[in-house]
Amino acid sequence: MAKIAIVYYSGSGNTEKMAKLIAEGATKAGVEAQLLKAGGLDAAKVLDADGLALGSPDYFSYMAGELKSFFDRAFSQRAKLSGKPYVSFGSHGGGGQVLKSIDSVAGGIGLKQVCPGVLSKGAPDAAASDACRKLGEALAAAVKKK
Repeated sequence: MAKIAIVYYSGSGNTEKMAKLIAEGATKAGVEAQLLKAGGLDAAKVLDADGLALGSPDYFSYMAGELKSFFDRAFSQRAKLSGKPYVSFGSHGGGGQVLKSIDSVAGGIGLKQVCPGVLSKGAPDAAASDACRKLGEALAAAVKKK
């Protein structure tokens, strides 16, 4: 069975809610989804995943330091991560620029974006919840094609 790793940081719980919704969508689409908190996560733990979902709250129009630190650790594994499909997601209180930083760094290590990410202002409402589930389904479809 194909497997995705959902790597995220959540301060208030909003981004974690999004991560769980993405997992719900991926699981519904027949893919195993593993939720992994980014803080201190060894990048080797995601190497067996067929795809990644990467999420963070927006801090000063950038991703949280915990997710950036994960990317720093993942850089040494970039040859094994290169070409894997990914999606991005984030929550914000007004900045709303976090996806740009996630996508920029993910592209820098060779991950391939499946579709545009999902951004939620605060806790995910019904529309954002549906978008997160669809994001999980899109990532699942991409890893099943591999």
